[in-house]
Amino acid sequence: MNTLIETLNRFGENALHFAWPMLWQSSALIAILFAIDYALRRHVRAAVRYALWLVLLVKLLLPPTLALPTGVAWWLFPATVTTNPHPTKFVIRYDTDALPSLPLQPTPAFTPPPRPPMSVAAWTILAWSAISAGLLVWLTLRWRRVVCDVKRATLVPAWLGKLFDEAKYSTGLRRTVRLRLTDQAMSPAVCGLFRPVILLPQSLVQKLPPAQLHAVLLHELVHLRRGDVWMNCTQALVQIVYWWHPLLWLANARIRRLREEAVDDVVMLTLRDDAETYAPTLLEVAKLAFHRPLASLGLVGILESRSALRQRIERLVNFRAPRKAGLTFVSLCGICIFSAAALPMGE
Repeated sequence: MNTLIETLNRFGENALHFAWPMLWQSSALIAILFAIDYALRRHVRAAVRYALWLVLLVKLLLPPTLALPTGVAWWLFPATVTTNPHPTKFVIRYDTDALPSLPLQPTPAFTPPPRPPMSVAAWTILAWSAISAGLLVWLTLRWRRVVCDVKRATLVPAWLGKLFDEAKYSTGLRRTVRLRLTDQAMSPAVCGLFRPVILLPQSLVQKLPPAQLHAVLLHELVHLRRGDVWMNCTQALVQIVYWWHPLLWLANARIRRLREEAVDDVVMLTLRDDAETYAPTLLEVAKLAFHRPLASLGLVGILESRSALRQRIERLVNFRAPRKAGLTFVSLCGICIFSAAALPMGE
């Protein structure tokens, strides 16, 4: 038991020494990203700002002691080496006299050492681990609920399958994707990391015309082509580990909103002449989706935030089509340069 308590105390101290620099370093990065995002919101497309925010997730996966010459902290806090100008000299001499004989003492009875108390750091790491484990169990139960919804989903009719094939061809997606109908009152969404499935509510299929259904299918297929399901899973796992980070909750919400805006840009460019049908489609989906928000299910869909819907629709009404919805070589180089300067914050 003493060994276990000592191990917990030592592990707790190491965890706190990791958590504090990670907290202030990631908080500083989040503040910088919010400032850059706000300054570039009218001049840079959503896909570039979304990729810039993903630097934060990379930061949370790296050790806070990372230091590279490309980082700003390398030059702000240069390492200093102190030397002693007057080193101390020691002289060792060996005596030839015999050692004195000592009287034998009786061996004392063994008494176990007292149990050391658990430190505050040990209790803190236990609470941290318990809450993270609880959130992981909650996420697993939610995911099992989604799996059950997929198993209960039914096949789509032939006309909807043909519409789905046309949307898949428009996005250029080649991987196998299943389309299923569900009787749940939820937003259209895509789930599954290795065997993706797009879930469409039957009530929405019965209500929307084919042109708007085509826009919904395009939205979900673009999510798959961009790998947003994997990114959403990474966000959830990082949030479970850093649940105690208040600014990370705000940053993750901003990442999800920019992800939807980036997908909106791709859908608007793909629809071309039929782009005016996309904003009314969001309104029709919203009437059904807000009964069961996707944030509680861990899905990636067409709607994830009630507060973001109005801004998205206003943005689509005043949409100015860019030449390209994704990243360019120049923007990718800029993100790499920013990452090289911002990520290594160790001294």
